[in-house]
Amino acid sequence: TTGGKPTPFSNTTHDIYGVLDQARRCSETEGVGPEDRIANLYPMAGFPTGAFSSVIRSGMIRGAPVISGLTGSANSEFRVRNSLVEALDIVERFRPTVLWGVPGFLRRFLYEARRRSADFSAVRRVITSGEPVSAPLRAEIKEGLRAMGAKDPRVLARYAFTEMSGGFVQCDEDAAPQNRTPDLYAFEAADPESGRRLPDGESGLVVLTHLHRRGTVLLRYAAGDIAAFSRGPCPVCGREGERVVTTPRRAGGLVKCRGMLVNPDVIVETLSDMRGIGEFQVVFRRPDRPDAMDEAVIRVETAGPDESRSVPAAGGRGGERIREEITRRVREAVSIRPRAEFVPRGEIYDPERSIKVRRVVDFRTPQGGGD
Repeated sequence: TTGGKPTPFSNTTHDIYGVLDQARRCSETEGVGPEDRIANLYPMAGFPTGAFSSVIRSGMIRGAPVISGLTGSANSEFRVRNSLVEALDIVERFRPTVLWGVPGFLRRFLYEARRRSADFSAVRRVITSGEPVSAPLRAEIKEGLRAMGAKDPRVLARYAFTEMSGGFVQCDEDAAPQNRTPDLYAFEAADPESGRRLPDGESGLVVLTHLHRRGTVLLRYAAGDIAAFSRGPCPVCGREGERVVTTPRRAGGLVKCRGMLVNPDVIVETLSDMRGIGEFQVVFRRPDRPDAMDEAVIRVETAGPDESRSVPAAGGRGGERIREEITRRVREAVSIRPRAEFVPRGEIYDPERSIKVRRVVDFRTPQGGGD
Protein backbone atom coordinates (compact mmCIF):
# COMPACT_ATOMS: atom_id res chain seq x y z
CA THR A 1 0.00 0.00 0.00
CA THR A 2 1.20 3.52 -0.77
CA GLY A 3 -0.29 4.73 2.52
CA GLY A 4 2.29 2.88 4.56
CA LYS A 5 -0.26 0.71 6.39
CA PRO A 6 -0.70 -2.88 5.12
CA THR A 7 -4.19 -3.62 3.82
CA PRO A 8 -5.47 -7.23 3.80
CA PHE A 9 -6.76 -8.44 0.43
CA SER A 10 -8.28 -11.93 0.30
CA ASN A 11 -8.58 -14.30 -2.66
CA THR A 12 -10.66 -17.46 -2.81
CA THR A 13 -9.98 -20.34 -5.19
CA HIS A 14 -12.73 -18.90 -7.40
CA ASP A 15 -10.87 -15.58 -7.51
CA ILE A 16 -7.52 -17.17 -8.38
CA TYR A 17 -9.13 -19.05 -11.26
CA GLY A 18 -10.58 -15.74 -12.48
CA VAL A 19 -7.15 -14.09 -12.32
CA LEU A 20 -5.64 -16.97 -14.31
CA ASP A 21 -8.34 -16.68 -16.96
CA GLN A 22 -7.68 -12.94 -17.13
CA ALA A 23 -3.95 -13.68 -17.67
CA ARG A 24 -4.88 -16.02 -20.52
CA ARG A 25 -7.07 -13.45 -22.27
CA CYS A 26 -4.57 -10.64 -21.83
CA SER A 27 -1.66 -12.70 -23.17
CA GLU A 28 -3.73 -13.87 -26.15
CA THR A 29 -4.44 -10.21 -26.95
CA GLU A 30 -0.72 -9.39 -26.77
CA GLY A 31 0.15 -12.32 -29.04
CA VAL A 32 1.97 -14.42 -26.42
CA GLY A 33 1.50 -18.18 -26.76
CA PRO A 34 2.91 -21.60 -25.86
CA GLU A 35 5.66 -21.30 -28.46
CA ASP A 36 7.17 -18.33 -26.58
CA ARG A 37 9.95 -18.19 -23.97
CA ILE A 38 9.33 -15.39 -21.49
CA ALA A 39 12.01 -13.48 -19.56
CA ASN A 40 10.60 -12.02 -16.33
CA LEU A 41 12.67 -8.88 -15.75
CA TYR A 42 10.67 -7.47 -12.85
CA PRO A 43 12.87 -7.23 -9.74
CA MET A 44 12.97 -9.39 -6.67
CA ALA A 45 11.85 -6.63 -4.34
CA GLY A 46 11.47 -6.49 -0.57
CA PHE A 47 7.79 -7.39 -1.03
CA PRO A 48 5.96 -9.51 -3.64
CA THR A 49 4.97 -7.19 -6.47
CA GLY A 50 1.89 -7.95 -8.54
CA ALA A 51 3.83 -7.44 -11.77
CA PHE A 52 6.40 -10.12 -10.90
CA SER A 53 3.64 -12.65 -10.20
CA SER A 54 1.66 -11.62 -13.28
CA VAL A 55 4.43 -12.75 -15.63
CA ILE A 56 4.61 -16.16 -13.95
CA ARG A 57 0.82 -16.57 -14.13
CA SER A 58 0.78 -15.60 -17.80
CA GLY A 59 3.43 -18.14 -18.74
CA MET A 60 1.71 -20.83 -16.68
CA ILE A 61 -1.75 -20.37 -18.22
CA ARG A 62 -0.35 -20.10 -21.78
CA GLY A 63 1.97 -23.09 -21.40
CA ALA A 64 5.08 -20.98 -22.03
CA PRO A 65 8.32 -21.36 -20.02
CA VAL A 66 9.36 -18.38 -17.87
CA ILE A 67 12.81 -17.50 -16.55
CA SER A 68 13.30 -14.73 -13.96
CA GLY A 69 16.31 -12.42 -13.83
CA LEU A 70 15.87 -11.89 -10.07
CA THR A 71 17.56 -8.51 -9.93
CA GLY A 72 16.37 -5.91 -7.44
CA SER A 73 16.78 -4.81 -3.85
CA ALA A 74 15.72 -7.91 -1.93
CA ASN A 75 17.52 -7.74 1.41
CA SER A 76 17.78 -11.22 2.88
CA GLU A 77 20.22 -13.55 4.55
CA PHE A 78 19.46 -15.95 1.70
CA ARG A 79 20.99 -15.84 -1.79
CA VAL A 80 17.86 -14.87 -3.71
CA ARG A 81 18.88 -12.10 -6.11
CA ASN A 82 21.23 -11.58 -9.04
CA SER A 83 23.24 -8.63 -10.26
CA LEU A 84 22.34 -7.07 -13.59
CA VAL A 85 25.25 -8.86 -15.29
CA GLU A 86 24.28 -12.22 -13.77
CA ALA A 87 20.68 -11.74 -14.89
CA LEU A 88 21.83 -10.86 -18.39
CA ASP A 89 23.88 -14.05 -18.66
CA ILE A 90 20.95 -16.16 -17.50
CA VAL A 91 18.43 -14.51 -19.81
CA GLU A 92 20.68 -14.58 -22.89
CA ARG A 93 21.24 -18.35 -22.54
CA PHE A 94 17.46 -18.82 -22.39
CA ARG A 95 17.03 -17.18 -25.83
CA PRO A 96 13.77 -15.46 -24.88
CA THR A 97 11.15 -14.42 -27.40
CA VAL A 98 9.42 -12.09 -24.90
CA LEU A 99 11.05 -9.57 -22.52
CA TRP A 100 8.73 -8.35 -19.75
CA GLY A 101 9.53 -5.63 -17.20
CA VAL A 102 9.54 -1.98 -16.11
CA PRO A 103 10.49 0.35 -19.01
CA GLY A 104 13.33 2.09 -17.14
CA PHE A 105 14.94 -1.21 -16.21
CA LEU A 106 14.50 -2.59 -19.72
CA ARG A 107 16.38 0.40 -21.09
CA ARG A 108 19.29 -0.23 -18.69
CA PHE A 109 19.19 -4.01 -19.28
CA LEU A 110 19.32 -3.63 -23.07
CA TYR A 111 22.09 -1.03 -22.85
CA GLU A 112 24.23 -3.50 -20.93
CA ALA A 113 23.26 -6.32 -23.30
CA ARG A 114 24.23 -4.27 -26.34
CA ARG A 115 27.51 -3.22 -24.73
CA ARG A 116 28.34 -6.89 -24.22
CA SER A 117 27.26 -7.82 -27.78
CA ALA A 118 24.55 -10.15 -26.48
CA ASP A 119 22.40 -12.19 -28.86
CA PHE A 120 18.72 -11.29 -28.54
CA SER A 121 17.81 -12.23 -32.09
CA ALA A 122 14.85 -14.35 -30.93
CA VAL A 123 13.01 -11.48 -29.20
CA ARG A 124 9.77 -10.52 -30.92
CA ARG A 125 7.76 -8.95 -28.07
CA VAL A 126 8.53 -6.54 -25.24
CA ILE A 127 5.78 -6.09 -22.65
CA THR A 128 5.98 -3.35 -20.03
CA SER A 129 4.08 -1.95 -17.06
CA GLY A 130 4.80 0.35 -14.13
CA GLU A 131 5.68 3.44 -16.17
CA PRO A 132 4.44 5.06 -19.39
CA VAL A 133 6.35 4.27 -22.57
CA SER A 134 7.03 7.36 -24.68
CA ALA A 135 7.53 7.18 -28.43
CA PRO A 136 11.30 7.88 -28.12
CA LEU A 137 11.72 5.16 -25.49
CA ARG A 138 9.76 2.69 -27.61
CA ALA A 139 12.00 3.51 -30.58
CA GLU A 140 15.14 3.20 -28.43
CA ILE A 141 14.13 -0.25 -27.16
CA LYS A 142 13.37 -1.48 -30.66
CA GLU A 143 16.59 -0.03 -32.09
CA GLY A 144 18.64 -1.73 -29.37
CA LEU A 145 16.99 -5.09 -30.02
CA ARG A 146 17.50 -4.81 -33.78
CA ALA A 147 21.19 -4.11 -33.16
CA MET A 148 21.29 -7.45 -31.29
CA GLY A 149 19.64 -9.39 -34.11
CA ALA A 150 15.88 -9.08 -33.48
CA LYS A 151 13.96 -8.84 -36.76
CA ASP A 152 10.73 -6.99 -35.98
CA PRO A 153 10.32 -6.49 -32.21
CA ARG A 154 7.06 -4.99 -30.94
CA VAL A 155 6.73 -3.04 -27.69
CA LEU A 156 3.36 -3.30 -25.90
CA ALA A 157 2.62 -1.31 -22.73
CA ARG A 158 0.18 -2.32 -19.99
CA TYR A 159 -1.71 0.05 -17.70
CA ALA A 160 -1.84 -2.15 -14.60
CA PHE A 161 -3.40 -2.25 -11.13
CA THR A 162 -2.58 -4.44 -8.14
CA GLU A 163 -6.32 -4.44 -7.32
CA MET A 164 -6.98 -5.89 -10.78
CA SER A 165 -4.23 -8.54 -10.55
CA GLY A 166 -3.38 -7.51 -14.10
CA GLY A 167 -4.13 -4.57 -16.30
CA PHE A 168 -5.26 -2.98 -19.53
CA VAL A 169 -3.33 -4.38 -22.51
CA GLN A 170 -2.50 -3.31 -26.06
CA CYS A 171 -3.42 -5.51 -29.03
CA ASP A 172 -1.03 -3.42 -31.15
CA GLU A 173 1.54 -0.69 -30.58
CA ASP A 174 -0.83 1.99 -31.87
CA ALA A 175 -3.91 0.72 -29.99
CA ALA A 176 -5.28 2.15 -26.73
CA PRO A 177 -4.85 -0.20 -23.74
CA GLN A 178 -8.09 -2.13 -23.20
CA ASN A 179 -9.83 -4.04 -20.41
CA ARG A 180 -9.93 -7.62 -21.73
CA THR A 181 -12.10 -8.84 -18.84
CA PRO A 182 -15.18 -6.55 -18.72
CA ASP A 183 -17.07 -9.43 -17.09
CA LEU A 184 -14.67 -9.27 -14.11
CA TYR A 185 -13.92 -5.56 -13.75
CA ALA A 186 -15.83 -2.37 -14.55
CA PHE A 187 -14.11 1.01 -14.88
CA GLU A 188 -15.42 4.55 -14.81
CA ALA A 189 -14.03 8.06 -14.98
CA ALA A 190 -15.62 9.89 -12.06
CA ASP A 191 -15.87 13.56 -11.15
CA PRO A 192 -13.34 14.10 -8.31
CA GLU A 193 -15.76 16.32 -6.36
CA SER A 194 -19.18 14.68 -6.76
CA GLY A 195 -18.19 11.13 -7.69
CA ARG A 196 -20.57 11.35 -10.67
CA ARG A 197 -19.72 9.10 -13.61
CA LEU A 198 -18.37 11.13 -16.52
CA PRO A 199 -19.15 10.48 -20.18
CA ASP A 200 -16.74 8.72 -22.52
CA GLY A 201 -13.74 10.83 -23.51
CA GLU A 202 -13.89 13.06 -20.42
CA SER A 203 -11.04 12.73 -17.92
CA GLY A 204 -11.78 11.93 -14.28
CA LEU A 205 -10.79 9.73 -11.36
CA VAL A 206 -10.20 6.14 -12.43
CA VAL A 207 -12.76 4.09 -10.49
CA LEU A 208 -12.69 0.28 -10.34
CA THR A 209 -15.49 -2.13 -9.39
CA HIS A 210 -15.11 -5.91 -9.01
CA LEU A 211 -17.95 -7.78 -10.72
CA HIS A 212 -17.25 -11.45 -10.07
CA ARG A 213 -15.24 -11.98 -6.89
CA ARG A 214 -15.87 -13.88 -3.64
CA GLY A 215 -12.95 -12.68 -1.49
CA THR A 216 -12.22 -8.97 -1.05
CA VAL A 217 -14.60 -6.96 -3.26
CA LEU A 218 -14.03 -3.30 -4.15
CA LEU A 219 -16.98 -1.09 -5.18
CA ARG A 220 -16.16 2.14 -7.02
CA TYR A 221 -12.61 2.10 -5.70
CA ALA A 222 -10.59 5.20 -6.67
CA ALA A 223 -7.24 3.97 -7.99
CA GLY A 224 -5.59 7.39 -7.63
CA ASP A 225 -5.21 8.20 -11.33
CA ILE A 226 -6.89 10.60 -13.74
CA ALA A 227 -7.80 9.25 -17.20
CA ALA A 228 -10.57 9.06 -19.80
CA PHE A 229 -12.23 5.92 -21.19
CA SER A 230 -14.01 4.84 -24.35
CA ARG A 231 -16.47 1.95 -24.38
CA GLY A 232 -16.66 1.40 -28.12
CA PRO A 233 -14.99 -1.63 -29.69
CA CYS A 234 -11.26 -1.37 -30.33
CA PRO A 235 -10.76 -0.04 -33.89
CA VAL A 236 -7.75 -2.34 -34.35
CA CYS A 237 -9.01 -5.73 -33.09
CA GLY A 238 -12.74 -5.10 -32.55
CA ARG A 239 -12.75 -6.43 -28.97
CA GLU A 240 -15.12 -4.99 -26.36
CA GLY A 241 -14.10 -3.51 -23.00
CA GLU A 242 -13.14 -0.08 -21.71
CA ARG A 243 -10.14 1.50 -23.44
CA VAL A 244 -7.86 4.15 -21.88
CA VAL A 245 -7.82 7.02 -24.39
CA THR A 246 -5.70 9.56 -22.47
CA THR A 247 -2.34 9.15 -20.76
CA PRO A 248 -3.12 8.40 -17.07
CA ARG A 249 -1.68 10.80 -14.50
CA ARG A 250 -1.73 10.79 -10.72
CA ALA A 251 -4.61 12.61 -9.05
CA GLY A 252 -3.88 15.52 -6.73
CA GLY A 253 -0.35 15.94 -8.03
CA LEU A 254 -0.26 19.72 -8.40
CA VAL A 255 2.57 21.53 -6.62
CA LYS A 256 3.21 25.22 -6.10
CA CYS A 257 6.51 26.67 -7.27
CA ARG A 258 7.28 30.40 -7.24
CA GLY A 259 3.61 31.15 -6.60
CA MET A 260 2.36 29.09 -9.54
CA LEU A 261 0.50 25.78 -9.56
CA VAL A 262 2.51 23.30 -11.61
CA ASN A 263 1.50 19.83 -12.77
CA PRO A 264 4.69 17.70 -12.63
CA ASP A 265 3.03 15.06 -14.85
CA VAL A 266 3.01 17.58 -17.68
CA ILE A 267 6.76 18.11 -17.25
CA VAL A 268 7.38 14.34 -17.20
CA GLU A 269 5.28 13.82 -20.31
CA THR A 270 7.04 16.70 -22.10
CA LEU A 271 10.53 15.37 -21.35
CA SER A 272 9.56 11.74 -22.06
CA ASP A 273 8.85 12.76 -25.65
CA MET A 274 12.25 14.42 -26.02
CA ARG A 275 14.83 12.52 -28.00
CA GLY A 276 18.42 12.49 -26.83
CA ILE A 277 17.96 12.06 -23.09
CA GLY A 278 17.81 8.90 -20.99
CA GLU A 279 16.87 8.93 -17.31
CA PHE A 280 15.68 12.21 -15.84
CA GLN A 281 14.07 13.47 -12.66
CA VAL A 282 12.00 16.56 -11.77
CA VAL A 283 13.08 18.05 -8.43
CA PHE A 284 11.49 20.87 -6.46
CA ARG A 285 13.63 22.37 -3.71
CA ARG A 286 14.33 25.54 -1.75
CA PRO A 287 17.97 26.66 -1.44
CA ASP A 288 19.16 27.23 2.11
CA ARG A 289 19.34 31.04 1.93
CA PRO A 290 17.03 33.59 3.57
CA ASP A 291 16.20 35.29 0.26
CA ALA A 292 16.04 32.13 -1.84
CA MET A 293 13.02 31.27 -3.98
CA ASP A 294 11.79 27.76 -4.72
CA GLU A 295 13.36 26.24 -7.78
CA ALA A 296 12.52 23.50 -10.25
CA VAL A 297 15.50 21.42 -11.31
CA ILE A 298 15.59 18.87 -14.11
CA ARG A 299 18.27 16.29 -13.29
CA VAL A 300 19.51 14.30 -16.29
CA GLU A 301 21.92 11.38 -16.31
CA THR A 302 24.92 11.84 -18.56
CA ALA A 303 25.89 9.12 -20.99
CA GLY A 304 27.91 6.10 -20.03
CA PRO A 305 30.57 4.62 -22.34
CA ASP A 306 29.15 3.69 -25.75
CA GLU A 307 25.69 5.03 -24.78
CA SER A 308 25.05 7.32 -27.71
CA ARG A 309 21.32 7.96 -27.19
CA SER A 310 21.59 9.50 -23.72
CA VAL A 311 22.64 13.06 -22.98
CA PRO A 312 26.32 13.73 -23.71
CA ALA A 313 28.86 14.85 -21.16
CA ALA A 314 27.71 17.96 -19.32
CA GLY A 315 30.55 20.20 -20.45
CA GLY A 316 30.31 19.53 -24.18
CA ARG A 317 28.50 21.47 -26.89
CA GLY A 318 25.89 18.73 -27.18
CA GLY A 319 25.23 18.92 -23.45
CA GLU A 320 24.60 22.66 -23.64
CA ARG A 321 22.17 22.13 -26.53
CA ILE A 322 20.26 19.56 -24.46
CA ARG A 323 20.21 21.92 -21.48
CA GLU A 324 18.70 24.72 -23.58
CA GLU A 325 16.12 22.40 -25.12
CA ILE A 326 15.02 21.11 -21.71
CA THR A 327 14.61 24.66 -20.40
CA ARG A 328 12.62 25.75 -23.45
CA ARG A 329 10.26 22.77 -23.45
CA VAL A 330 9.46 22.94 -19.74
CA ARG A 331 8.92 26.70 -19.82
CA GLU A 332 6.49 26.35 -22.75
CA ALA A 333 4.66 23.47 -21.05
CA VAL A 334 4.15 24.84 -17.50
CA SER A 335 5.33 28.49 -17.64
CA ILE A 336 8.22 28.16 -15.21
CA ARG A 337 11.89 28.23 -16.11
CA PRO A 338 13.72 25.21 -14.66
CA ARG A 339 17.41 24.73 -14.14
CA ALA A 340 18.86 21.68 -15.89
CA GLU A 341 21.73 19.86 -14.24
CA PHE A 342 23.63 16.75 -15.30
CA VAL A 343 24.42 13.94 -12.88
CA PRO A 344 26.51 10.77 -13.32
CA ARG A 345 24.93 7.75 -14.92
CA GLY A 346 23.23 5.59 -12.29
CA GLU A 347 22.55 8.40 -9.80
CA ILE A 348 18.88 8.83 -10.74
CA TYR A 349 18.12 5.18 -11.39
CA ASP A 350 20.10 2.23 -10.11
CA PRO A 351 18.35 -1.05 -11.05
CA GLU A 352 20.22 -2.81 -8.24
CA ARG A 353 18.45 -0.69 -5.61
CA SER A 354 15.01 0.31 -6.88
CA ILE A 355 12.14 -1.03 -8.95
CA LYS A 356 11.62 2.07 -11.06
CA VAL A 357 12.64 5.70 -11.35
CA ARG A 358 11.26 8.31 -8.94
CA ARG A 359 10.38 10.83 -11.62
CA VAL A 360 9.21 13.61 -9.27
CA VAL A 361 10.80 14.52 -5.93
CA ASP A 362 9.77 17.47 -3.75
CA PHE A 363 12.45 18.17 -1.15
CA ARG A 364 10.35 20.98 0.36
CA THR A 365 8.01 18.44 2.01
CA PRO A 366 9.02 17.04 5.41
CA GLN A 367 9.73 13.58 3.95
CA GLY A 368 11.04 14.74 0.59
CA GLY A 369 8.27 12.73 -1.03
CA GLY A 370 7.63 12.13 -4.69
CA ASP A 371 6.36 9.68 -7.29
